Amino acid sequence: METLGLAIDTTFDDTSVALLRGKQALLANVTLSQYADHAEFGGVVPERASRKHLEVIHPLIQRAMAEAEVEFRDLDWVAVSNLPGLMGAILVGVTVAKSLAYQLGLPLMGINHIEAHPYANFLVHGELEFPLLHLVAAGGHTLLIHQEDHFKWRVVGRSVDDAAGECVDKVAKMFGHPMPGGPVVDRLAMAHAPGPYDFPRPLLKDPGLDFSFSGLKTAMLYFLRDHGPRVDEGPVLAAFFASVAEVLTVKTVRAARQLGVSTVTVSGGLAASRRLRGAFEEACAEAGLTLYYPPPNLCTDNAAMVACLAAYRHEAGLHDDLTLDAHANLIA
Repeated sequence: METLGLAIDTTFDDTSVALLRGKQALLANVTLSQYADHAEFGGVVPERASRKHLEVIHPLIQRAMAEAEVEFRDLDWVAVSNLPGLMGAILVGVTVAKSLAYQLGLPLMGINHIEAHPYANFLVHGELEFPLLHLVAAGGHTLLIHQEDHFKWRVVGRSVDDAAGECVDKVAKMFGHPMPGGPVVDRLAMAHAPGPYDFPRPLLKDPGLDFSFSGLKTAMLYFLRDHGPRVDEGPVLAAFFASVAEVLTVKTVRAARQLGVSTVTVSGGLAASRRLRGAFEEACAEAGLTLYYPPPNLCTDNAAMVACLAAYRHEAGLHDDLTLDAHANLIA
């Protein structure tokens, strides 16, 4: 009989709880966003995020259990993202997960949130054939990950400064848009042609696989300083996002060729962008690569992807004990 697991993710400003039977039967995936709680500050306040997680985590667990129509006695394992992210926020999830595992006498698993992002694709598309190249384009990370098997992966490229999603959010903020800025930029990029504007493609011609987006953000800052309110934001943001999309697609295709990989996945919050998906579909088709990405609701932070990776770890007997700790930084 397939196992039933409960997964928790509180790595940043979303509180998420999922229940998964087997590796693909998602019974519940309940996520509460905190964007409104931080809007007045123009960004996430770590202490406030931690307090909000603490306030809502238990009601969300109850809601997920009710939605899945299961009881605590039905569970076979408990999993939680224990890295990377905001330390206080992660500690809330880790503490709750450890308490549940202890009280219920269940196996506990700490999950790398970044490693989990590509597993949104396994959840939706089923078993994928290795080796794989994953682009994780999330708010805090832009990473190229080469995966040879489950739990056997390495980072082959990363942003040396701002992540792509962070850059998009900050540029949207320059135009007066609230967090998250990605959906607004994507909508405008879909509705407008770039026009006469052209922005830098950082590290595009560099033969390496690392990314850099801080210079692109600075270029926009100077552009607005020089042009002010006279510009139409639609074509400008379309041109800006064309730069982001080209860098991401070119670097990913380059990595696939260098590594001899024929299958690419794209995940993380920025992967919800229709404009970016279209760019990857075109680039991968031209390069002869197979492309997978999850539905938009599984691109942003969620516990469903955590549950899927945990199901594979549980099957392999890779469990943690109650000394499981939280880590703010990515260990890879």
